[in-house]
Amino acid sequence: MKMNHAVMHRETEIKSAGKIVALAAALLTLASGAQAQNVALKRQGQIVCGSFSGDPKKYPAWNDALEIAVDAGALIATPARAKAQVMRGAIGPSGAILLAGEGGLEGAMEWTYEFAGKFNPKGPTVIRGQLADIKGGGAKRQCSITF
Repeated sequence: MKMNHAVMHRETEIKSAGKIVALAAALLTLASGAQAQNVALKRQGQIVCGSFSGDPKKYPAWNDALEIAVDAGALIATPARAKAQVMRGAIGPSGAILLAGEGGLEGAMEWTYEFAGKFNPKGPTVIRGQLADIKGGGAKRQCSITF
């Protein structure tokens, strides 16, 4: 009986290992399917920012066209305006997006852009974030990017 018990125990270990391998294979398949959405893609988009909290009358809300490029998970957002800041980020296998950039006006303000959201392969993607003054005061603009 000891031998039968050992054989049964070993069969259970093999079945468990097989389930683990099958689960790992399924997860890899899902991950590769999610990464497939990150294959080279270009979309037109738009950034919309509210007024600057430090001085809303002097710095009102604005918007700008963007070209969004995605290649192998890397994301680049290039504004239409000549002196605007290019933002860079990533789209993870789950579709999670992180996008950031820095900018400033010579001798004046310096700021950062930071956005987060989830990629929608079937329609418009909207990520939300802010433009924050990093040189002084801590004023912000709430922004969104749609593509």
